[in-house]
Amino acid sequence: MKPPTQLRLLRPSALTTIPLRTTSILTTLPPSPPQTRPFISNPLTPAPQTLSATRTLPYAAPALYALIADIAAYPTFLPYCTAATITAWSAPHPRTSARYPRAATLTVGFQSYSETFRSHVFCLPDTAVEAVCGAARTTLQARELPHYADAADAADDDAADTPNPLFTSLLTRWSLRSFPYKPPPRSGRPQVENAPSESKPRTEVSLHIEVQFASAVYAALSQAAAPKVAGLVVEAFEKRAREVLGEGDVGPRMGRDTQLEGDVSKRESP
Repeated sequence: MKPPTQLRLLRPSALTTIPLRTTSILTTLPPSPPQTRPFISNPLTPAPQTLSATRTLPYAAPALYALIADIAAYPTFLPYCTAATITAWSAPHPRTSARYPRAATLTVGFQSYSETFRSHVFCLPDTAVEAVCGAARTTLQARELPHYADAADAADDDAADTPNPLFTSLLTRWSLRSFPYKPPPRSGRPQVENAPSESKPRTEVSLHIEVQFASAVYAALSQAAAPKVAGLVVEAFEKRAREVLGEGDVGPRMGRDTQLEGDVSKRESP
C-alpha cells in the first residue's frame, strides 16, 4: 500500500513574492475630448421673442398693401418708430410694373433709448411685406420675388447684415388675406342662390414679429412692452387706414387676436 499523502505547511518566507505593477489603469485610457461649449448657457444671452396680432379690416387688400409698403411714412403713425429712409428699390415687378422697397434704414426709440438699424425688405405685391435684419432671413421663396433678382444695390443689401447694437436677429412680416363679405339681406329673408348681391371688401391683416435683442438690457426693457407691441402697431395701422381710406364698408368685425409670441420716417421717392 502507498503511504497516505502528507500535507506540508510552508513558512511565509518560502512563498515567492509577485511584484505588483504600479502603472495606473487611467494612463491607458484615451484622453477626454476638449469641451466645446459650457454646460450652462450664458444667462446674459437674450432669448428670442415672438409677437403677433391680427385684424380684419373693411378694405380691399391692394389699398391696405400700399399703406404697408409705404415704409417712409411709418414714423407718422407707428409707435416707437421715429425715422425711416428707403435706401434701395427693387426692379419693376413683372405684373404690377411698380418698384418696391429693397432696403431701408429705420430708427426706433423707447424712453431715453434710440437706435438705428438697416433691414432687407421684400415685397410680394398685395400679399406680404417682410423686413429682416441681422441673422434673420426672409421666409418668401426666390421664385416669388423676381423683381429682387438684380443685385445692383448689393452694397445696401449687405449693410443689413452688419451687426448692430439693438438686434441680433429681427424678422417683421405683414401678410394680407382678402375675402369678400356678403352681408345678410335687410329683409331678413334667406338669400336665393345666385341672386345679385354686392360683396363688401374684407381683408385679414396679420403682423408677425420674431426678434432677438443683442443686449440683455434691451431685452429686459422690452419685457414690459412686448405683450402689447404687436397689438399697438396693428391698431395704429388700422387708424392710419381710416385716415387715408375712409371708414370703408364697416360691418361686423370678424375677429381680433393679439398674443405674445416692430420696425419701423422722412419720405423718399424712388
